[in-house]
Amino acid sequence: MRKTTFAAIAAGALILVGIVEWVYPSHRPLEAKPSTSIEAHIDTFSVMSTAKDLPTEEFQDFSLVFPAPVAEGRSSPAP
Repeated sequence: MRKTTFAAIAAGALILVGIVEWVYPSHRPLEAKPSTSIEAHIDTFSVMSTAKDLPTEEFQDFSLVFPAPVAEGRSSPAP
C-alpha cells in the first residue's frame, strides 16, 4: 500500500512540475557560444573576400535539347 501511495505522489509531482514548466516557460533567448577562443576571433568577411583558387561551377544549358513543356490550352511555353 505504501509503495502505491509513494508512486502516485511522485507521479503527481512530476506531472505538476511538467504543467508548470509548460505554462511558465523560460523566456531566455538561446545564445550560441564559441567552443574555443579561436572561433571567437574569426573575421568571416575577410575570409570570404580573400578566398582564392576556389572551384568553379560549370553550367550546361540543355534548353535546346529538351523543349520547354507547353501548358494545356496554350500554344507557347508556360512562363
